[in-house]
Amino acid sequence: MSHSLSWRRLLSSNRVSRSGSSTTDKLSGGASGRKADERTPFEQDYDRIVFSQPFRRMAKKTQVHPMASNDHIHNRLTHSIEVASVGRGFAHRVGVLARQASDLRAEDVASLPWIMQSACLIHDIGNPPFGHAGEEVVRAWVHEHPEMFERQRFDSDASCESCHADWLGFEGNAQGFRISARPDNPKAGYLRLTHATLASAIKYPWLSTDPRAAAKRKHNVYSSETQIFETLVEDLALRDRSGVPCRHPLSFLTEAADDICYRILDLEDAVEMGIREFDKVQDLFLRISGNQENSSMPLSQLRGQAIKNLMDKCWQVFEDDFDTIMNGDRIEDLKSSLDSESEQHLQDISDAYDEIFGHRKKVATELGAYHVVGRILKALFKTVQSIDDAAHYKDVHFLSKRCAELVWGRKYAEENLSRDYAWWLSQVMDFVSGMTDDYATDLSREIGGLALSQR
Repeated sequence: MSHSLSWRRLLSSNRVSRSGSSTTDKLSGGASGRKADERTPFEQDYDRIVFSQPFRRMAKKTQVHPMASNDHIHNRLTHSIEVASVGRGFAHRVGVLARQASDLRAEDVASLPWIMQSACLIHDIGNPPFGHAGEEVVRAWVHEHPEMFERQRFDSDASCESCHADWLGFEGNAQGFRISARPDNPKAGYLRLTHATLASAIKYPWLSTDPRAAAKRKHNVYSSETQIFETLVEDLALRDRSGVPCRHPLSFLTEAADDICYRILDLEDAVEMGIREFDKVQDLFLRISGNQENSSMPLSQLRGQAIKNLMDKCWQVFEDDFDTIMNGDRIEDLKSSLDSESEQHLQDISDAYDEIFGHRKKVATELGAYHVVGRILKALFKTVQSIDDAAHYKDVHFLSKRCAELVWGRKYAEENLSRDYAWWLSQVMDFVSGMTDDYATDLSREIGGLALSQR
């Protein structure tokens, strides 16, 4: 049947213009076109990600268990690599289904695994230190300091309100889109990925200022990336039948790969750390895998079977709802339509999470994260206010100069002194989200003068 969405548009290899304008840089040859280095644009995406600093830094960012001393415990990097593996498995299935039931061309099938892997690799690339607790810390701190968003520092009421909305709704997904979509910037590590890869990672296709952002406490785009998002939507023809921006079909599978991996592997980590009993997790994996008689298998093997079974269940939802998805009419994730047995399994996992997230060490670390991140935010907001007030670099307050030089370097601060306040706040956002757990802890001590006690 004919669908509102077309794979000939959905697999666009265009990227945002290097100048950051609303235009795109078109690559010759379409989705499967090759350049002189023999890589497709989607292979280039994958390589850009794995060699980037933002991706590398995820090795020192919390997945669930903050600053775990056990080297076997997942961090954001290892989690993302595993999600990409599951995503690649989904891509092969999409190639078969979309060839049979929609307009996917044979020559574009090979692009799907690269797109899916890249989308999975970047799904957490914008997350701050200390896991989701880090997001909550930023939101809470900004809520408690409205004086940092004084109207007179912005060009207009709209600029002030949208910037404040971005910060009040600080969101790893939106930060990930910002890092992955914008033109290259050595300081932030912007990746400038293809539109197809970017859209395949977007779960919430609306801005921080959209009413849905407040209702769901989720969004995928800051106001600073409005034009980039609108250009992407137009290029991919990514709208439902009423004209509203919708989800890319592959984004449902990127999200499912993440859901499956963190739910299963976080439980395995909990056993490794002694937070959950082996027998309880083993029993749950046996039930999810559908192989109750395999109790002699090691937990790692049962984990693989559990992941495979959940992949099959999520794929069945995707396949059954394929027409709805290809018409842009589905927003909810795939797990919301699982069968009753799988729903019970997910509920059992959620019940186990209560114990994991209530573990004393995790709670204590997250309490400390508020003071660590809060101290850095206070120092950097004061710094950019001082920069905003200064006509020349020599006029910047002494302490603010030192903070700017510690974070961005003197040359960068001097070269960008005339930038407006909103631009500088975006630099704070990039920096704070890019910090690792260890770096944030050390920097907070340095800003607070506590590092002197270690000398």
